[in-house]
Amino acid sequence: MGPFVYILSFVMILFPFNTEEIKNKAIELGDDLVSCVIENKEISSKYAVYIGEKLQLALQENKQEFIIGYEIEFRKGDLKFPYGDGKAQYRITINSSKKEELLTLRLKYDKKEAKFHILGFVSSKID
Repeated sequence: MGPFVYILSFVMILFPFNTEEIKNKAIELGDDLVSCVIENKEISSKYAVYIGEKLQLALQENKQEFIIGYEIEFRKGDLKFPYGDGKAQYRITINSSKKEELLTLRLKYDKKEAKFHILGFVSSKID
């Protein structure tokens, strides 16, 4: 087989063609996280493998902004260095009702689990 076949196979593994389904799951993941914060529930989502403690704190810090209103954007690819390392396939950005970026989550989709690994996040809030 030629190199083209190997490259095409590699691209298909990294970037599945069912992007619309992936997009919907990623946005629902973001909605789940925000809803848990607003409703004072344990932060979880059926679309996340694990939600780390630091991300949970960052979500809690934005509770008032979430209550006022928010929007979730989906994008392919990772953040640029130094925030990304090229390992994330997708990212979601949670914006305030004023269109200010609050959090960006770096995601990698796990086909076997049909869930996302959250590889990291960037918060607009600086301690």
